[in-house]
Amino acid sequence: MEINRIKKQLFLIGMIAIAIIACRRDSGFYDHKALSQTVPVNTYDYLKSKKGIFDSMVLVIDRLGLQTTLRDSNITVFAVTNSSFRLAVTNLNNTRKLAGKPPLNLSGMDYIQLDTIMTQYIMRGKITTEDMKDQDGLLLRGVRYGYQMNARLKTNATSGFENGGPKTIIYSDTRWTQFQRSWASTSTSSTNIIATNGIVHTINQDHIAGFQDFVKRFTLNFPPKNYFKLYGGKLTVSAEAPDSPYPEKSYFMVDGSAITKFLNTNALVTKPFWINIEFPTAQICNAYAFTSANDNAGRNPRNWNLQGSQDMVTWEKLDQQINQDFPEFFMQKVYRFQNTKAYKYYRMNITENNGRATELQIAEYILGFKL
Repeated sequence: MEINRIKKQLFLIGMIAIAIIACRRDSGFYDHKALSQTVPVNTYDYLKSKKGIFDSMVLVIDRLGLQTTLRDSNITVFAVTNSSFRLAVTNLNNTRKLAGKPPLNLSGMDYIQLDTIMTQYIMRGKITTEDMKDQDGLLLRGVRYGYQMNARLKTNATSGFENGGPKTIIYSDTRWTQFQRSWASTSTSSTNIIATNGIVHTINQDHIAGFQDFVKRFTLNFPPKNYFKLYGGKLTVSAEAPDSPYPEKSYFMVDGSAITKFLNTNALVTKPFWINIEFPTAQICNAYAFTSANDNAGRNPRNWNLQGSQDMVTWEKLDQQINQDFPEFFMQKVYRFQNTKAYKYYRMNITENNGRATELQIAEYILGFKL
């Protein structure tokens, strides 16, 4: 009997001890914290090591020459999976098929448009989820053009946990507006991969690369705001077209119609051929566009550079392009460059055409600002 009594007492003590420990361990709530994973490589090598996941993004990074940026700079990458690019390219090619155009792939897509798309995913600075706690999120800037994105931490509802359950990032293209209803947003599937030079967050696989603009960028290419028309610029060229039965003077580069054109068969006798635009007051330009004309592709510009000046004496290089091609007539190509400085004079220097002796033709030239 005494032994049974002792057993009961020990059992009761044990149960009390278990209850006390359980109460200490579980107050009913936990502070749910995001986990971080540290990897001993830079962001580029991390993406490249994930075979079958980020191959498409690495292909685009390689095409754009961004390897050094991803290896050396302090950055945050919102990594886009193969699935996201596959969805975007499939949607694009379905649209092109309906328009009777051949399919495109990432290896052959327009460099300028891919460059614009990637500035949405590679941000300046090392930014973890801890930096995104504010209700309105955090404004981020792209590494190349300072394009503005927003990252906001979201806590998913989970019963019994303090501060909710798993945390994800709501990642948004702000489209340069403060009105959130106009933003295009997606979310992350994993966060806080800490590389040697930056942070990697992975975008959900159901995201379509380029947000809502991927198809439009490779089917419709919106020109910059035409500052020549908005502010009444003055146009001069280094070699005006000679008189002919056909109106092909320099003015027709800026008349707003691709049907007319500038043509000078001796434009490149003295190189470079330059196009000068003078504004009444200094303007900040960060984009321009060329439109090819109605015939002979050998006359199209191939190599050029753009300069800005305050006095027509000292010039600063703003952009340079080589080996450009316009495979279709009446084809417009838009070029963006990084610039926050206002210039009174902008000079486009064309150094080579596509092989037609000294001839040069341009249907439209637009200089201005592109969001």
